[in-house]
Order: sequence, then structure tokens, then C-alpha cells
Amino acid sequence: MKRRHLKAQVWTSALLMLTGAALLGGCGLLATRTPAGTMTVVTSGFNGPQGVLALDDGSVLVSEDGLGGSTSFTAPGLDGKAAPATFGDSARLVKVMPDGTQSVLASLLSVDPPGVGPTGGGKIARIGSAIYVDDGIWNAGYSVARPARAASVLKVSGGAASELSNLYAFEVSNNPDGVPAAQGGIDSHPYGLTAGPDGQLYVADAGANALLKVDPATGTVTLVAKLSGLTSTKEQAVPTGVTFGKDGNAYVSLLSGFPFPAGASKVVRVVNGVASDFATGMTMLTSVARGPDDLLYVTSFAAVDITQPNPYLPGTGQLIRLKADGSREVLKTALNYPTAIDFNAQGDAYVTVAGYNRGAVGSGQLVRYTKLTQFRP
Repeated sequence: MKRRHLKAQVWTSALLMLTGAALLGGCGLLATRTPAGTMTVVTSGFNGPQGVLALDDGSVLVSEDGLGGSTSFTAPGLDGKAAPATFGDSARLVKVMPDGTQSVLASLLSVDPPGVGPTGGGKIARIGSAIYVDDGIWNAGYSVARPARAASVLKVSGGAASELSNLYAFEVSNNPDGVPAAQGGIDSHPYGLTAGPDGQLYVADAGANALLKVDPATGTVTLVAKLSGLTSTKEQAVPTGVTFGKDGNAYVSLLSGFPFPAGASKVVRVVNGVASDFATGMTMLTSVARGPDDLLYVTSFAAVDITQPNPYLPGTGQLIRLKADGSREVLKTALNYPTAIDFNAQGDAYVTVAGYNRGAVGSGQLVRYTKLTQFRP
């Protein structure tokens, strides 16, 4: 009898544990048991997702490049000869709810020049309740006048995105990297974007090779730092992301220029307008973000082999944590073209992947890494 009684106690305890687990699961409390660093696909269907911003209500904003448009023009190709190009409003800024449901907040301009591919929405920022997003690319070698919203910072409101600041005009007047127009140097591609502690917007302009500041009240543009000459690919630093550290300084990720040598990409720290190396030895960085643990996290787009038909090797992207001394810790490998990362307050990381679709329409995804700030590889 005692053995039967003991057995009954064991089964009763097990049943209570299972019942309790079910109740906790129904309340969402078992999420803490999900191993840190677990990846989940939140939603898909994007065309070249490039920006991500986690909001306080649990939703996430995603911007995409789009697919160009129906308005035709010509632009210099990789061989310098004029080639067909298009632009149109095929890019989007999308709000993603926790269950993956999508709603379009605004249409964005998508510019599709030869040798570059569709270029639409870049990174996203928030100041108070106002949402801002980078958009488009423009170059002095394009055959038509710049359309509204190309190479600009947009403010999103009421289902539309209006131009706050024309960064191409600033490039024409200032040309921070000094590359002449004859060499394609009058070029603006606002890509990285963040809100600074001073309430200003900061833009990493990948075409101008500069960190810029935009006043959200007036749209006035100011040069913060020239970033050319900071990588092994000469003047082509190609800044792609910007965030602010716990120390109050700006940190900028640099993609580097073609042929994107292994180890040429880096994160620089900008202090009083001067950029210096913070973390080096990486490849094709596409974003940098500060986590709730006050450490920096970057996305490495892909390993590169220019002897291959597709030089950007699929499935070779990485998520990397940068420690306070600038040393690197690779957290995740085998990502497919990651382009942006952001965090919620719990340390979950939201990452846009398949940012380079090579004709695979709708292949872009938003994925989540549970409590990535707690993950140790």
C-alpha cells in the first residue's frame, strides 16, 4: 500500500505540474523558458527589408527597398555607361503586430539604378510619437531631375510620408567626401538613422560618406563628421548605421566599399566631430544598435567572394556583440543577408533578413531572437 500511495503521489504531482504549466503557458509566462537566442520568424513578404524599430507597445516597424517603379530614366552602370533605371512608390513602411499581422503605414519612394538595385526605405527613428525614415538614393549622373523624397529623411504621419529634409541638396552644396561629380561623387544615400539624446536626428549617409544631423523641427542639415578615408577602400567608408552609446557619443557602422575586403568593415566612435576606430576587423556591416544592456550589436551582411556570380555569399551573415572595449563576440552565424537590428526592453532582438533578394519577390523576413542580450554562444 505504501508503494502504491507513493506512486499515486508522483502521478498527482506530475499532473499538477503539467496543469500548472498549461495555465502559465496560457498566460504567456512560459516565454521565460524559451532558451535565450532562440530565433522565430515573426513575419515575411518584404522586398529588401532594410530598417527595423521596436516600439513600446510590442509592435515593430519595418521599412523595405521596394522594386523600383514605372518612371524611367538612365543612370551610369558599373561600366560607366548609361543604362535603364526606374523609380516609383513601390517601397513601404510596415507596422508588424506581435502576432505577425502587417499594416502599411506609408508608401515610400523606390529608386532602382543599374548596379545598385532597388533602394527605398532605410533605417527608422522615433522622437516622441513622431516616426521618421530614410528614403531613396540620388546621384548627379542620373538623367532626370531628382524627384521629391529621393535621398531624403521623411516624416510619417496620417498614412503618408512627407519630405522633412532633402539630403541630396546638402550633398550638392557640400560634397563632404570630396569625390568629384565626374567620378560619381555627388551622391546621397541616407541609410542609417537614429534619434540623438539632444532630440535631433542623425543620419549615416552611405553615398556622402558622412554623419549628418537633421533638425526635426526645420529639416536643416548639419555636417557632424566626415567619414571618408577610414577604411582600406580609400574614401569609400559607406556608413550604414548610427546609434548613441551610454557615453553619449555617436557610433557609426561602416560597410566599406567594393570589393568589400574581409575585415575592412568597422564601427567608429564620433567625438566632437572626429571619428576614431572603436571595433574593427568585421565585414560588410549594415547596422549598429545599442541594446538594453548598453552594449552595441551589429549585423554583418555576408562574406564576399568576387569570383562568384553572386559575390555576396548567401547564408554567411552574422550577429555580433561589441563589448565595452570594442572586442567582438559573434553571437549568430549563417544568417541570410541581415540588414538591421533593434531591441525591445526585454532584450529580444528584431532583425530584418533577406535584405538582398536578387529577384526573389517577397522573400524578406522579420525575425526575433529571444533575449539575445542574455545569450552566450
